[in-house]
Order: sequence, then C-alpha cells, then structure tokens
Amino acid sequence: MTRKKTRFQWMSVLALSSALAMALTGCGSSTDNASDPGSSASPSGSAAPSASTGMKKLDPVELTWYYPQNKANPDLQLVNDAVNKITQEKINATIKLMPIDFGTYEQKMNTIVASNEVTDIIWTSNWLFKFDLNQKKGVFQPLDDLLKNQGQKLYQTMEEKFWNDAKMDGKIYAVPNYQISATRVGLVIQKRFADKYKLDTSSIKKIEDIEPFLKQIKDNEPGIVPFGTTRGFYTGYLYNIDPKGPVYKNDPTFKVLPDVTNEMRDNFKLVHSWYTKGYINQDAATLKNAADAYNKGTTAVWFDFTGKPGSEVEFKAADGGNDVVLVPLAKAVFSGAASTMNAISRTSKNPERAMMFLELVNTDKELYNTLVYGIEGKHYTKTTGNFIKINQDAGYFTNTDWIFGSIINEYLPEGSPADKLEQTAKVNAEGEVSPLTGFVFNTDPVKTETANVKAVNDEYFAALGTGTLDPEKYLPVYEEKLKKAGADVIVAERQKQLDAWLKANGKK
Repeated sequence: MTRKKTRFQWMSVLALSSALAMALTGCGSSTDNASDPGSSASPSGSAAPSASTGMKKLDPVELTWYYPQNKANPDLQLVNDAVNKITQEKINATIKLMPIDFGTYEQKMNTIVASNEVTDIIWTSNWLFKFDLNQKKGVFQPLDDLLKNQGQKLYQTMEEKFWNDAKMDGKIYAVPNYQISATRVGLVIQKRFADKYKLDTSSIKKIEDIEPFLKQIKDNEPGIVPFGTTRGFYTGYLYNIDPKGPVYKNDPTFKVLPDVTNEMRDNFKLVHSWYTKGYINQDAATLKNAADAYNKGTTAVWFDFTGKPGSEVEFKAADGGNDVVLVPLAKAVFSGAASTMNAISRTSKNPERAMMFLELVNTDKELYNTLVYGIEGKHYTKTTGNFIKINQDAGYFTNTDWIFGSIINEYLPEGSPADKLEQTAKVNAEGEVSPLTGFVFNTDPVKTETANVKAVNDEYFAALGTGTLDPEKYLPVYEEKLKKAGADVIVAERQKQLDAWLKANGKK
C-alpha cells in the first residue's frame, strides 16, 4: 500500500468519524468545499429554508415515498403517524409511506411510472428498479439546485465519491443512503452447525473449500439445506474481475470480457455438481427473494454479496433467530453507493419539500430510527448506550436500515459490534477503488441488443447459476442465444466507449 493511499484512507476514516460525531451530537456541518453544491452558501445564510435550519412559515404538503420491504407490517400506519409528528413539526409536511414487497417492487414501480402517477420520492438502485435506466427515461429530477438550496447539510454528510455514483451526465439525480459501499463477498454459515462439526473458517479461502462441510450437513442433518441460493454465487469479485468493465484487474489493456467467461463456466459446473448432490435447495431457480433461501432457519450456508459489518444481526433475524458467522472470500472493493438511493420523481409537485425531507431523514436521528425500528417502548426498547432490543413480533419490523437513509444515525440492535459504524467507515475507506470508477456505459446505441440479451438471461441465467440446468447441455445453448441476441455487439460498443473514456481520462 502506498503512502498516498494510506493517507487517503485514514483521512476518509477521520472524515467519516467526524460525521458520526455530528450525527450523534446534532452538530452542524462545515462548508469548506466551495465548489460543492451544498456549499454555495452557509446553512444560516441560504436563501431558501432547509430542514437543518429554522423553518419559516411553510404551507402544509403531503409527500409520497415508494420503497421496497420484506413484508407488510400491521403497525405501518402507527409508525407513519409517528413519522408525521416529526416531519410536521420540522418541515410542515406529512409523508405517506408506500412500501412494496421486494419481489414485486420493480413491476409495480414500472406501472406507476408508466401511468405518470404523481409521486415524490422513489427508492432506486443499481440492481432493483435500476437508477441509470430510469434516469434515462426521465423518471427522476436533477437535484443539484435542490441540494444547494434545501439540502446543504445533507450534501456535506458524504464524500464526493458517494455523490459521483448518483450522477448521470454530470448532474446528481439521487441521494445515496450512506451504508457499506465496499463489497466483501463471502459465506454466511449458521454457527450451530459450524460449532457442531468443528468447522475451521480460517481455512476457507475460496468457495470450493466449503464443499466438505456441505457434505457433512447433507449426510447428518435431515431437513437442513446445506447451501441456500436463488441465482447462484457467480460474481467477478471472486475471480479477480473488475465488474465495472468487466475486465481482468491485472489486464493493462482493459479488454472487455464477454458475457460468458471461463470463470463463469467453471462456476456453473461447480454449482451444478452441488445441485445434483443435493446440497442446493431444489427451488433455487424459481425463488424471487434471496432471503427466501434461508429465512426459515433450515439452511446451513449461503452466499453474501455484500459482507457489511454488523450484518450478522440482520442475518440472524432473517434466519429464524440462529446465530451466524461470516467468512469473507475476497478483499473489500469499493463498489460505490448506487446499491441504495432515494430519488425525487419528475412528477413531484413539491420537490423542494421532498429534498427537505431527504435531508431530515439522513440527519435526524429520531426520524431515521422511527422509520427503521418503529416506536420506542412498543417495537423496541433502549438498553445500554446506543443499543436497543427489537421485538420482531410487535407489529413493525423492517430489517432494512439501508433502505431509508444514512446508517450513521441508527441505534444498534443487540448483537451488533459496538464499533459497527466505525467499521463501516473503515471498510468504505480501505476498499480497493477501481481505476474505472466514473465510467458509465451508455446503452442507447445498443438498446435492442440489450433488451434481447436481458430476455436470454431471464430465461437461462438463474437456472444455470443455481445448478438446476446441466451446463454441459445448456451452456452452449445459452451462449449461442446470447450471440444471436447481440451480446458481441454490446461488448464491442462497451469496449469502444471504455477506450474513449480511458483516453479522455489519461489512463490509456
């Protein structure tokens, strides 16, 4: 590690530690960066009201907020009322919470957007209701002016690299939810089985190393699925591939890889062998929600694409209350903030107030924790320090702190590491940063091919990725259909755009 990189990482940790301190004490933010949208004027001198400054008289408005959740909560309205008590006092707005099940979120949001329904805030990401595709359709409003006037404090809570992931064509179109933004792919293992079979987790360096343990579970634990999955565990992070290309990390020529690599072929063969041995859940290819693969407590191992600090508590809650251990399989890579963001809809009639609300939910500890955990004394109780005890059966349980806003503001559920927030800041700072950060592939020249390839992937990828289909028979069919759909045309266009970007940025 170079001295320059080390200095940058620790500066990042110190900056985020300061943000943590401000979130806990309610202090204001500095305005050092005069070139940033949030620093064109100090909060006290801004022309327009901000959620972080004293409110002048504002007309009452109602805002709608669409976001995904694991299940419906019977106490949603009760929590919604508690949220509105806070927002009415601070920005004279009420919020209509509109959670949608993860499995149908994409479909329902597409319908809402297509009908031009008036909405205010929409959750978006790079994996569900995709940010870039919807921004190109004009679904979201640009936020730069709103951040200058109503969201100065919000803008200052995150480094520029987080905001860069919310940009398209040089403009900001969404507010990242500050959380783990570095990927540490790995395994999640139920602790009771790891202890019972004396599994040495330190010996697991690659995915194949877990197979003897899976055999033990299969042979000795009736009713337990050795490995639970929905779409398999193929990811470039396991194979020294930078998915931003995708290119091999050690390739100085930055040659864009095809859809099917040798690593993918090997991965599909491995997972098929596990499937035929009975290690993988038989319904893996048809499950829509990843949590459905392990949420009954009857799965011994599953793959985790994130590896965020403190996720043991979330997995325990989703896994029938069973303790788990995390086993990383690759070093942390800064994957950006696009995995969870909130945007303001182009149909919003109150974008200024929507920005005030987004600032509030990202900086107000009471509001954020009400959204995440519900009402104190009913849905959770405070214990010691920043820790709380959650009552999962009390009528409101989300297990999705990363949906709502910045986790800097959150209480820690019992079982979380006391330094979870500091760990998150450290991992974000130390995560390997891709040299291709900032490159965004424009799919407009290959719209038809992109749609055709998606159709092929929808038909084959989950079945191959989970081992349900025999790759000896179906992988050639998959590759041939990708070729006919125009996969090679997309790779050529991506290479063309990447070469131009590398040249423009002095990297090639």
